[in-house]
Amino acid sequence: MKKLFTTVFLLTLIFTGAYADITITGDARVRPRLDIVDQGSYGNRSDNVYYFYRARLNVAADIGDGYFFKTKLGYNGAANFAKFGTGDLPLAGVSLASAGRSTLSFMEVYFGHQSKAYGWAAGIIPVPHNPLYDMHFYPGKMGNIPWLLFNNAAAPGFDFNYGLAGGKFDLKVLVDNNDGVKVSSEGDVIDSLTTTDQYSLDASYALALGGIKVTPQFLMTIADAGDPAPMTYGAGMALPKVAGFGASSFFGMTSQKADDTDAYTGWIARAKLVGMLGPGALTAWYDIAAYIPDDDSLEPTNTSFMWISYTYTLHKSDKGAVSLAPTYRLYTQKTEGSLDYSRAFIELTTQITFK
Repeated sequence: MKKLFTTVFLLTLIFTGAYADITITGDARVRPRLDIVDQGSYGNRSDNVYYFYRARLNVAADIGDGYFFKTKLGYNGAANFAKFGTGDLPLAGVSLASAGRSTLSFMEVYFGHQSKAYGWAAGIIPVPHNPLYDMHFYPGKMGNIPWLLFNNAAAPGFDFNYGLAGGKFDLKVLVDNNDGVKVSSEGDVIDSLTTTDQYSLDASYALALGGIKVTPQFLMTIADAGDPAPMTYGAGMALPKVAGFGASSFFGMTSQKADDTDAYTGWIARAKLVGMLGPGALTAWYDIAAYIPDDDSLEPTNTSFMWISYTYTLHKSDKGAVSLAPTYRLYTQKTEGSLDYSRAFIELTTQITFK
């Protein structure tokens, strides 16, 4: 069935190419990693070497007058990566682990319209990662880029944008939970008008002021009684480049006080630097965050995350590029009296992009 799906999809691209403006791009990566975990005085230290791979295919169709269709195909794993020797086997119990392969999913699939003044889209839409999503949707893991890892920076929903006063206002309605009507334990419908669906509203406004880009953002979850419904707000700021380097920062706060839930507050801050250094590009950022339970008997959890990578391009043409990126990542999470955790990744990401 999967082979049939892939064949039909590719044939559709071939035949529709004559009638619509079809663009196909993509990338592939292989990433060896040294994984070092240290649980301090509350556990052991371990290290492991393993390998990841990733391939993604982007397809965009322009049918004219601003109307479009876009999709991204890939593996629905953390950041679209699959580990060597995992996945579906040709014959379980017989095939070697090296025969395992990742599955193929629609990571994004949406259509819409975009003009200079406004736009809209519907489907599984891209929701580009920033620390606010980490804190709002994954408060217990907010310092570890969870929106990128565990949601692949996309979600089902609707997106609306509009040019306003020299900036761009964007509103997303994300469908977090699509369970439908309430039912009893026996499966009978209790109230067909009261749903258990959960939504999050995501509003932002991007504006350039004297070369400085400022983007305030607000997130609010609408949920049933007894379910968490956080409210989160913050802003990002990007400064003009100086000596080839661009600096940016982000700060946000969150609060979850719904009745009959684990109430908490929290905050996150990021400082980031990107620029050319010698023959390659340096990317570095540092996050600090705090999760504070609304319970005097519980201690707050403090987290930090550091990312340093250097990307060197081996080949570049109008058809694509090949690059190498050694990377160091360090995540720490500490709770007084119960947790002293750190995890370091030392990686070499090899990548090819094509268009």
